[in-house]
Amino acid sequence: MADSYAEEFNYKIINDPIYGCISLSETEVQLLDTRAMQRLRRIRQMGFASYVFPSGEHSRFVHSLGVLCIMGKMCEHLYRQYGHSQKGDICFTLDDARKLRIAALLHDVGHFPFSHLTECVYSYMFNEQNTSTIVQGPEISANNNLQLLGDLANFKKRKANDHEHMGAEVVKKDPEITAILESADVSPNEIGQIIIGDTQAKPVYAQLLHSSLDADRLDYLLRDSRQAGVSFGNVELEYILRQLRIKKCKLHRDSGIEDDATIELVVFDIRGQHAIEHFLMARYFHYTQVIQHKTSIAFEAAAKALVYKVLRNTSTPYADYDAITACIGKDDFYQYTDDFLWETIRKECMSSSDAYIKTLWECVSQRKKPVHVLTLTDIIPKKSVNSKEKPVNDPVYFLTKWLVQNTLSDLAQAAGIDPAFIGYVESSVYLESISSYLKAEDCSLDEFPDEIRGAIRIMDKEGNITFLASDHKSLINKMVDFTSNTLDIFVLGNVETDKAERLKQAILSKTKNK
Repeated sequence: MADSYAEEFNYKIINDPIYGCISLSETEVQLLDTRAMQRLRRIRQMGFASYVFPSGEHSRFVHSLGVLCIMGKMCEHLYRQYGHSQKGDICFTLDDARKLRIAALLHDVGHFPFSHLTECVYSYMFNEQNTSTIVQGPEISANNNLQLLGDLANFKKRKANDHEHMGAEVVKKDPEITAILESADVSPNEIGQIIIGDTQAKPVYAQLLHSSLDADRLDYLLRDSRQAGVSFGNVELEYILRQLRIKKCKLHRDSGIEDDATIELVVFDIRGQHAIEHFLMARYFHYTQVIQHKTSIAFEAAAKALVYKVLRNTSTPYADYDAITACIGKDDFYQYTDDFLWETIRKECMSSSDAYIKTLWECVSQRKKPVHVLTLTDIIPKKSVNSKEKPVNDPVYFLTKWLVQNTLSDLAQAAGIDPAFIGYVESSVYLESISSYLKAEDCSLDEFPDEIRGAIRIMDKEGNITFLASDHKSLINKMVDFTSNTLDIFVLGNVETDKAERLKQAILSKTKNK
């Protein structure tokens, strides 16, 4: 049984600094050589984090290979256990492995340039053009630079138009990819559904690629940490993967149907609990210390504002999500890379007389470091169990955020700084997607959102299955109800140190003793 798996998925071996060797099937090699996948060689994985961690310049292409490798390890382990229907009729076949491995390889095939920041810019522009559409984000003004840095930096991308949905479109519309999949008797539509996590009939697929502990998160923690030169990615990968199980879990119904439903879900043997807790903590610190580093997010904020300005002022085939989708299968799509965006930005900035655009360009092209003004951190409840509990722990944090959102001009005037060059970013990170009080047995199939489906489940020696987040013996249980929020304030351009200090004092003077 295991030999048949190895026979199919050892057509070619690729060397990798993280895993040693990555094995591929013939179909996967063909997919790897498509123009759509090769485009990912020219999109960096870590975006502007490389401005702080210089070795973090690896591509989405190598990350995609890494996700394939981890998914392959998961699939091989599950195939060894459930390759035949001898364990409670649970079956994990070679066909399951084929589809999951292909989805893992192609999961970033629709990625935008500049990592995730361009998605936010397109969402921001969509909100401008569709003011009747309710999208999470601040009030925006298209012709005013005053709040642009802060507004763009804190705008939330639209899930319906993110890189995963773009990837599903690529899988269904790219002629090379569809031809390869169809010749392998694999449905492009099904692969697209796995990529976006729309697999209600097969939750196991979604859990392995979209959950709190999935192939994607494992690779970017290990790979990005390694490339950044930090040690957060030193987790017990092989041990965690060996604790993977598929179990039939009962979920009740709220719709009046008498019989409860039984569905197959991914769970982890309790022996792996401490290694999994280590992974969650490692990912938390990777986010706070690398992805949300105060300097890299300030550069990213400047880049978002610059990309927005250039897209508004320049005619390209990539005006919005729909325009990009229309390019799939054409040369324009394969040219939409970091290199193209850099060159488009350069041309616009060289010809522009706009001082704001010039300042943004100097910041991101010459790495002119934004001047750091203030950083505040607060730990707040995600969702209060006690209705009387205060929603904010630190009033200074809350008031500072309110001040930069609502009195920016006054603060800038007190410091003698142009308010258009003052930016702020609020970053949030938490350990798990659900709260500590949620019990596995209380979940309903009629209301089975992504955060519940993707939460980590632990199975004890007696076969009882619970959420890791609800285990009262785990420190994770004591921490999952809280979110760590960090507010970073900075100034772009050639601002004097004393002015930055005056801005800091202007903020602090209004928050003291409040």
